[in-house]
Amino acid sequence: MTRSTLVARLLALAVVAAIPAACGADQPTGSPTPAPSGVVAITASEFKYDPSTLTVPAGDVRFAVRNGGNIEHEFEIFKDGSVVDELEGIVPGLTKELTVTLGPGEYTYVCKLAGHEEQGMKGTLTVN
Repeated sequence: MTRSTLVARLLALAVVAAIPAACGADQPTGSPTPAPSGVVAITASEFKYDPSTLTVPAGDVRFAVRNGGNIEHEFEIFKDGSVVDELEGIVPGLTKELTVTLGPGEYTYVCKLAGHEEQGMKGTLTVN
């Protein structure tokens, strides 16, 4: 293999490796990244959310949910027993974002994966 062929192949591999990041694909991160200003940061870990009580203003609310645990979690927002919106497939180390329009009232957020809610993985959300 010539030097120019080797360089061309290495460049092609670098481009292919960069495509998921350039396309905005969710990728696990090795360390937590602070949420940007205006984003409600939540950490999900084994059978709890941190924080477990939130108060936010009505309107568009952007959540950044990071899995700081060792198993997969979900983040589902409920009002009066109905799902408002959700994030699924939050694997260990991954942060996913969700923007949802919320009206004033009382909400809950839970992980509905088998046994998670029963072990305490839920929180309360007050929207003013």
